[in-house]
Amino acid sequence: MVILHLKKTDLNQFLYETYCGIKCEDLLNELCEINNLRLKLDRAAISLEDLATKGPMKPEELRGLKDYDEYVKNEDLTTINGLKKMPPKVGIREVPDDTHYRTGWLLSEDMTKKMLEQAMVTKELIHISQVAKKVCLTKAQMMEQLDIIRGLMMMAYPAYYGLGEWEPIKVILENREEFDEKMDLSDDLWADKSSLWICGKELQAGKCFSDYYGNNEKQKFVVKVQKRGTGAPAREALIDQDTHRKMLAFYHKKQEEQKKLEDDNEDAYMNSAWADSKQLKSSLQGTGGVKWKF
Repeated sequence: MVILHLKKTDLNQFLYETYCGIKCEDLLNELCEINNLRLKLDRAAISLEDLATKGPMKPEELRGLKDYDEYVKNEDLTTINGLKKMPPKVGIREVPDDTHYRTGWLLSEDMTKKMLEQAMVTKELIHISQVAKKVCLTKAQMMEQLDIIRGLMMMAYPAYYGLGEWEPIKVILENREEFDEKMDLSDDLWADKSSLWICGKELQAGKCFSDYYGNNEKQKFVVKVQKRGTGAPAREALIDQDTHRKMLAFYHKKQEEQKKLEDDNEDAYMNSAWADSKQLKSSLQGTGGVKWKF
């Protein structure tokens, strides 16, 4: 099988396994789907972790308010289809949220532990370290993890009781995320607006992968997905940022040493023992280590 290493950013990259006979448009669709599903799992893990540690999210009108009891009394929070209404209190513990975005109503410690464990498992599944481990991502694997999170949510909040319509994890699991220009979705990929590049060559729709790189199944390529019409992707740097910083620090140190040497007097070497014209005579007479005080 052919191994493809898709690199969008330094943190957004993964391995994907395919075959030589696949059509280029199908390959692009699969890569975009895997990338977006990976980002969806990342958002789900963060939302699940926030829900487990800080409780359900407040309505938009109450977020950031510390003392909102008076506000609730003075405002009609059920005017817009009930979406502004505070969710019913579910939980046996209460932990204050410093940001006042969430209620702080937590479930039992056992359920909270399970939610945090699944959030950690999800993050490990899509972590960049999987590339170094040579682990390829699959759609089935990520969909299974998404179903596990959905099942855990049904155990913690049956029928999402206690969560508002605005709860991020609920929105994600119900596929109600709205993608518009206001959202920061620079890492998401859309097949109809993207082009696939390998080795500086764009793979055209209607052709197969084998038309470009043959039928050798034991190949590995770095893949770039660009916005259609923007041309070839920029070449990667020959060295990574960490190595670049170390090189800059090394050369800066050498420059400082050179500058210090230039600032010294030209006859500074005269203070050295090897520059003493009487050193040979003193060593023969045995008075080399004698210091004279006047």
